[in-house]
Amino acid sequence: MNPPLSIVIPVYNVEVYVEKCIRSCFDQDVPSGSYEVIVVNDGATDNSLAICERLQQEFPSMIIISQENRGLSGARNTGMRHAKGDYIWFVDSDDWIEKDCLKEIISKLKNTNPEILWMGHDVIYQGETVNKYIPEKANHPLNGPELFLNYLNYQYYIWKFIYKSSFLHEHSLTFYEGILYEDLEFTPRALFFADYCIIEPKIHYHYLLRQGSIANKIRPKNVEHRFWIIDRMINQWEVNREKSTFTQALSQSILESFSSTLNTAARTGISLPKTGLMLIKKIRSTPELKKNLRQSVKIGLYFPKSYCKCYGLAYKVYSGIKNLRSL
Repeated sequence: MNPPLSIVIPVYNVEVYVEKCIRSCFDQDVPSGSYEVIVVNDGATDNSLAICERLQQEFPSMIIISQENRGLSGARNTGMRHAKGDYIWFVDSDDWIEKDCLKEIISKLKNTNPEILWMGHDVIYQGETVNKYIPEKANHPLNGPELFLNYLNYQYYIWKFIYKSSFLHEHSLTFYEGILYEDLEFTPRALFFADYCIIEPKIHYHYLLRQGSIANKIRPKNVEHRFWIIDRMINQWEVNREKSTFTQALSQSILESFSSTLNTAARTGISLPKTGLMLIKKIRSTPELKKNLRQSVKIGLYFPKSYCKCYGLAYKVYSGIKNLRSL
């Protein structure tokens, strides 16, 4: 008999964090043998693997798989291929899950049999909880497009979802390798296919906001990869225009992602890559998208370089005033 749940933890150079993550997955109110924890060592060059092997002596049911470095998406795909659980939960190795949450989660999965469960999380920074995101409870079963449009609120993080394994395999859902922000690329694709989703309006996941993470380290490839993903989202939107709920949700995500990416490039002084300039032309020539773009950002469609220069300057002035006030 397959275990009800597989927890997949990609590991790469997280020696400071990985023990807390793994221990949280075993500090639970169900026997460790009744679910599966798979650690994917993605070619770590620090002591991460040694820490995992030491913890395996304490938690012998834990599975360790080592591979050459393929990035977060590649490690998740490896874990997915090896997972035997009816459901899969992808947990990042610098985060941790709530103590004694698995009994409730597994019970809910067994009793409702959803394709996707979506949960709440909080954000931890320097030992303090700085934000809590508890989703609104739905009074009726949701399909993926409904969850996307009415509840998601641009929270694409993979670790907020628990996926039914057969659902992932049936729709050939894997993570696109070689890109950053893979959650933004994956989540809309998955929600498109989902017929039955449930919301768990509780915090079961703790997200660590730390220096050096992808989310806090903006480089040219961050901007380029986000523009590339948005272009894929537009392609998906064009193919599925007749599916009104999904199309509406996806168009909102496209415009929000485009606006935030354009502003990120301006704020950090990163020149717009070719992918960005081509994307601007595509949005400019698509009236259905262009008309819903915020008025301030529309300027960026026609004068992208001038927009970025002015926005970047305004941001520097704002930051300077904010710093003076904090003295």
